[in-house]
Amino acid sequence: MAYIYEVSFNILRDQMDELAIGGSLKRVLGYLRVRLPEEPGFVSSQALLSVGDSNPVRIVVWSEWQDWEDLLAHRNSRLIEGKVLLEFAPHITLEQLTVNVYGEVE
Repeated sequence: MAYIYEVSFNILRDQMDELAIGGSLKRVLGYLRVRLPEEPGFVSSQALLSVGDSNPVRIVVWSEWQDWEDLLAHRNSRLIEGKVLLEFAPHITLEQLTVNVYGEVE
């Protein structure tokens, strides 16, 4: 059974440019895409950005894991998405991050 680990947050549209100060959000997401496949049980990952005129903008980063033990190991790794995204403090804080875990319906 596959499991999804999802981290998301909202940011005001006019703050999107501020995420490039001190580091690029795209660079950090690219870093995750390169490093996550090295983790045991990794299946895939995706980074999504809400489109249209929505304000705030919703950013969602998810990764898929083969089994529950793999997901638990990922949650304890230094590559956990929430820790990596906190590089953008003060624009992204721990309190802003929403974490969800999903399992397949069988």
